Amino acid sequence: MNRTTAVTRIQDGLGFASRQSDKIVLRLQEAQRELEAGKTLPPFLLQEEQTLSLLTGTSTVATPSGFLRIDDAFKPYFIASGETAPTFLQVKRNFTDAFEANFDGESQGPKVMVVRKATIDFINNADVDYTVIWQYYKAADLLVTDIENAWLLHAPDWLIGEAGWRMAMDARDKDAVVIFDNLRKTGRAATFGEIVAGEEASGPLIMGANL
Repeated sequence: MNRTTAVTRIQDGLGFASRQSDKIVLRLQEAQRELEAGKTLPPFLLQEEQTLSLLTGTSTVATPSGFLRIDDAFKPYFIASGETAPTFLQVKRNFTDAFEANFDGESQGPKVMVVRKATIDFINNADVDYTVIWQYYKAADLLVTDIENAWLLHAPDWLIGEAGWRMAMDARDKDAVVIFDNLRKTGRAATFGEIVAGEEASGPLIMGANL
């Protein structure tokens, strides 16, 4: 589903004339930004097994475009030259913790990493080039043009419901508020229902297993 189709669906629910399309586009963009700031992000935003190139003599790598959050369920690692087993890195929440856990004043391979405002910081300068494998969540393409982004591909009802709900609230249209509120709730439930189904397919859930 592209942006035009999404706009048309919202117009159908609101009964607005086509001149409202620009405002609807803005609400689609607004809804996407809020959904991507949520505590739980949908799996279709996950970038699996990506690489970070840490070059000799450096200790940081720029965060990729659209970076939202690191995948806590995946432990970053690299495979040193001449080795076959991976070396896993600790992910720290702030620079002080990472510094205290890693710094010894010598150039060496990475041991920890911390996500800062615009960089991934490995604290120590690299003695050689390293390729670190990691996973992270990336923002979908913003709907500034008539495209099908990840939200409209994988969770169109959720995004359309959120944007339509905002339009209906602005218009004080109580009937449309109910329509789009139901749409966003069912869309969200369907998306996270897939997550639960995937987890159950992987085996029984054990309390505290991922702590």
